[in-house]
Amino acid sequence: MKTKKRQARIGGKRYISSSPEETRKIGVEVAQSLFIPAVVLLYGDLGSGKTTLTRGIAEGLGLEDLSLVSSPSYTLVNVYQARCPIYHVDLYRLEGERDLYSTGIDDFVGREGVTVIEWSERLAGGFAGATVIRIVDAGGDRRELNIIPPGETR
Repeated sequence: MKTKKRQARIGGKRYISSSPEETRKIGVEVAQSLFIPAVVLLYGDLGSGKTTLTRGIAEGLGLEDLSLVSSPSYTLVNVYQARCPIYHVDLYRLEGERDLYSTGIDDFVGREGVTVIEWSERLAGGFAGATVIRIVDAGGDRRELNIIPPGETR
């Protein structure tokens, strides 16, 4: 069973990743700190590493075939089965709130498994109790990841 102490260890941290491999490893660490059910909101520009981070989260949750994790830009939601269901939501092509709710997001977000939402800036209000991760391009392959645990604001 996960403890609050473990969650606090990852929370409020700033990471610098120098490669996609390092970003994936940070995702593994994030996964190990989550209380399930969990929601992870990812913010970052195109190509910043959101899907790579999601692949690491899926690995940390026990997904064996990481090649399954791809950006669900056209389907909006991919579901992977690991120790718990992983709902990988991509809001890049979201046309409006109606599109969001057509995904069935109300049926799973915060209720079971782990929901990882890419392009969270397209959400009107976010989700209470979510872990927020902001990814910023720091030049070349370097990325700055700021992880804000549930209940903290920045």
